[in-house]
Amino acid sequence: METVHLDIASTDTNTGSRVGGRPPACFESDPIVEAYDYLFTLGAGTAAWLGSREMSVFLRRGFTIADDDLEYPDIGVRAVLHEPSPRGTRTDGRHPGLGSAALVFAEPDAETPAFVRVGPTPVLIQNEPSYASRVEADGYRFLLQLNEGRWPDREDPGAEFVEEYLFGYGSVCFYGKCDAAGQAGEIVAGFLDF
Repeated sequence: METVHLDIASTDTNTGSRVGGRPPACFESDPIVEAYDYLFTLGAGTAAWLGSREMSVFLRRGFTIADDDLEYPDIGVRAVLHEPSPRGTRTDGRHPGLGSAALVFAEPDAETPAFVRVGPTPVLIQNEPSYASRVEADGYRFLLQLNEGRWPDREDPGAEFVEEYLFGYGSVCFYGKCDAAGQAGEIVAGFLDF
């Protein structure tokens, strides 16, 4: 699996890979926006296992790292595969504490991981591979991680991109089941590493 790095751009986009803002239009009548807030979308073709689909990630409304739902299968983070969809017009499901921006391809940096890293293995903060034992036992393999330490810094403190860290300045690792052609059929959040 090829490793792909994405970081948060200084500009926004209505399509493709993006973070924060209004959820994709395909979720405007989906019940997920009644209980979850939108975090980000990986655009079609960003990873080989996506093919022509996109993947959007949602966080359970009110989620904190003090809650019990921090590990698979009960983690308060949901990943959904869907057809390419621009941002919707409704604000239902918009995370109130996040800015809105494009995700753009980035060069790897050995010292600072990208905001989203797609690859064959996670880069763990705690270096504790047993965190993945439950999700891997159910037949899932690592696909990507979101590294919260990469929220952008803003010069103007009144224009911060994120009001408070959602995952304890850690990362969320996502796992999937892929078919014989390498296309993901289901993606789940495996665990928080912080």
